Amino acid sequence: MVDRSDINAVDDAAWEQAVAREAVIRRLACKASPNRAEFLKACRDLGLKRSRLYELISAYKARPVASSLLAAQVGTPMGSRRLPDEIEAVISGAIEVFYKSLQKPSINALQKEVRRRCSQRGLRPPCWTTLRDRVAAIDPAELMAAREGAKASRQRHHPVSGSYQVERAYEVVQIDHTLVDVIVVDRVHRKPLLRPWLTLAIDVASRMVAGFYLTLEPPSALSVALAIQHLVQPKFDWLESLGIDLQQHQGPRRIRFRGQVGDDARRAGAVVCVGNHPLSY
Repeated sequence: MVDRSDINAVDDAAWEQAVAREAVIRRLACKASPNRAEFLKACRDLGLKRSRLYELISAYKARPVASSLLAAQVGTPMGSRRLPDEIEAVISGAIEVFYKSLQKPSINALQKEVRRRCSQRGLRPPCWTTLRDRVAAIDPAELMAAREGAKASRQRHHPVSGSYQVERAYEVVQIDHTLVDVIVVDRVHRKPLLRPWLTLAIDVASRMVAGFYLTLEPPSALSVALAIQHLVQPKFDWLESLGIDLQQHQGPRRIRFRGQVGDDARRAGAVVCVGNHPLSY
């Protein structure tokens, strides 16, 4: 029997079953000794055995509310452990000393170690799935700290403090891809095709989109190259085609790459062609 003080935690099907049981069991509970025919009819109506119906009547008399007739949960409660304390101690010890080591042993190796320790103590070893569940319950940050060190654990599982600072526009441009939340359809039959991928080149200083590339192909080096092409090429004709007044939207007319590659190209007097537009260094 289940004592449920919070009715909101009970699912609708279980609650409706308890209400239907109460309508029948209330009549039987009010009588000191219900007759046999009425009792058997209640068993048939509720689909219960006589012993189960006696249990429900006793529970309802002790607590005459519908929640006292809720069915008990079948099976082992989630998160509970049924192994003896001695075996649990062996598993915990093997995990702490053997599994959380710099050698990074596998679960199969852990199982062999647990079997060896159980054999020394005359205990029955647990199965592989039990050890797998115990390992899965370990905090990943704690496990990495034990196996790879506290520094590696902090870098992997803890947020990085500080901020990324740049001094001027176009000093750093970050490129990333995202799957657009629209579906492209064909022109003739309007059948869905794919969701397009959008590659964005974002200037870190201004937080503005400096270039982009839209395609149905998944992200690749070509997507990055074409986004960079859109970033460095003049955009006057493209903006005019969109009906944007260039007099009100003045931006940098020329972008010069900086860094080791740009410096080497500049010293060599190289001319890089992006599309049909030569870019002199």
